[in-house]
Amino acid sequence: MQRLMRIFSICVTLCLFASASMAAPSEAQMAASVQNYFSGLFNKLDNAASQHPTPDTFRSIMKPEISDIEGLYGATLIDDSFVIQQVYFKRNFLARGFDLKKVKELEYFWDRMRTAPSPQLSEPGHGSLLQPRLIAMRSPILAGNTLVGVVSIMVRTEAFLKATGLDQCQAYRITCRGQRAEGEGELGDHPHRVHLDLPSTAWLIEYR
Repeated sequence: MQRLMRIFSICVTLCLFASASMAAPSEAQMAASVQNYFSGLFNKLDNAASQHPTPDTFRSIMKPEISDIEGLYGATLIDDSFVIQQVYFKRNFLARGFDLKKVKELEYFWDRMRTAPSPQLSEPGHGSLLQPRLIAMRSPILAGNTLVGVVSIMVRTEAFLKATGLDQCQAYRITCRGQRAEGEGELGDHPHRVHLDLPSTAWLIEYR
């Protein structure tokens, strides 16, 4: 009987430990994780932008800043007309010369970058069979107060979810500027809610 009780006690302890390990982070913890994640990436971007990269120097300037970023998908040098001039990974060479003003979802960001140059965070992209889910960040290259270019990086959404612990939540939903951008699972009636003012955007993260 004592042996059975000991086994039962161990099982209960293991169950309680498993439940505790699955507990969702607090709203303060989640807010700090997201803010710290993006702050670190924007520091790298700002450092690169301050060196005024050109198509010839872009890769050498970006490498020490971004080569260790988990989930890095790519980086681009964009001119002051929002046209891609250079790419970080040579495999993406076909993107050179692409006019980002043709992308409807970027109209808001282009207008802001043109009129009030500042760092920008895009909402998570939905992805497709050919295009992974990505989050883009951009920092302006300035001559005084004049926009002369933009440096941008794209990271896989999965890397962001892992870094912030959202991938361990039972469900989550990210709403950007009032529109759902990313989510998984059923939130239920009383999810945790975190409102964040991020560069050039606002996010609502709900999770449980």
